[in-house]
Amino acid sequence: MKLSEMSKNQPTSKTKNTNSQKDINQAYEDLKDRPADELFSMLSREIQNQKLNGTFDYDALRSSVEKIKMYLPTQTYENMIRIIDSLK
Repeated sequence: MKLSEMSKNQPTSKTKNTNSQKDINQAYEDLKDRPADELFSMLSREIQNQKLNGTFDYDALRSSVEKIKMYLPTQTYENMIRIIDSLK
C-alpha cells in the first residue's frame, strides 16, 4: 500500500479496521529494512508518477504521515515531512 492510499482507507467497520491494520503491518514489514536512500527514491518515484497522472494529493500524503507519526522516531517523522514539503 502506498502512503498516499492510506488516508483513503477509512474503516467503516471492525473488519475493515482489522484489514487496514494488516495492510499497515504488511507495508511496514516490506519497508522497514530498506536503506534510507532507497526509501527516498521510492517516494520520489511515486510522487513523480502521481504528478504525471494528475493524482498527486499533497494533503492526503501529509495526512498519511500524520497518522503514522506515533510509530516513528521524531527525527524520522520530521525528515518525512521535510521530504514531502520539498516535493510539493
